[in-house]
Amino acid sequence: MNIVKIKKFKLCPDLAYLTGVIIGDGHLANATKSKNDKSADYKIVVDISDKDYSKYLTNLILKFIKTKSRPKEINQSSNRKKRYCMQFRNKSLFYFFTIDMEIPKGKKSDIVKVPTAIINSDSNIRLNFLAGLFDTDGGFRGGTLGFTSASKKLILDISVLLNELKIRHMCESWINKNYNKQFYGIRIKKNQIDKFLNTVPFRNFEKRRRILNRFL
Repeated sequence: MNIVKIKKFKLCPDLAYLTGVIIGDGHLANATKSKNDKSADYKIVVDISDKDYSKYLTNLILKFIKTKSRPKEINQSSNRKKRYCMQFRNKSLFYFFTIDMEIPKGKKSDIVKVPTAIINSDSNIRLNFLAGLFDTDGGFRGGTLGFTSASKKLILDISVLLNELKIRHMCESWINKNYNKQFYGIRIKKNQIDKFLNTVPFRNFEKRRRILNRFL
């Protein structure tokens, strides 16, 4: 019987950043390996639209685990933006995300939240988590920057982190007609954009370039 020893990861800025990435644009499998093999599948997936950023994330992941997986371009219709998918399996990192960071397996959009360990950590950990979340799932909102989620709890938790940074913002909710369900959002006050960009240590440089081109 092949017993895999679980490595315990200590929360650090890079792992906080990756936690934000997984909550933003990642997926943790909630399945078995196959019909014949009912053991748990420890697959971690990240779906990114920027090729260079996907390479950056791969190198960041390689700091913590060994994997031969590399980003692969997803075949899409010619009028859609290219996307790059990273898939890898590692039981220790999977346990870190699902147990230590409390990220739900499978469909998570309605119930995900900011992990308790992030909230209870120092400002550097919280800032890097926010960076990972915004780099993947944040963006332009109503003439400013912000976040959108189907999880009310996630938006309220982000609001708490922004309040601690004294970054003024507005929380809102609406019915998404495409999905016929409630969505929640945050808009950074326009006069706080500079402070937001200069406080949070973003690593998605292409997204930052687009933001600077629009606002500065």
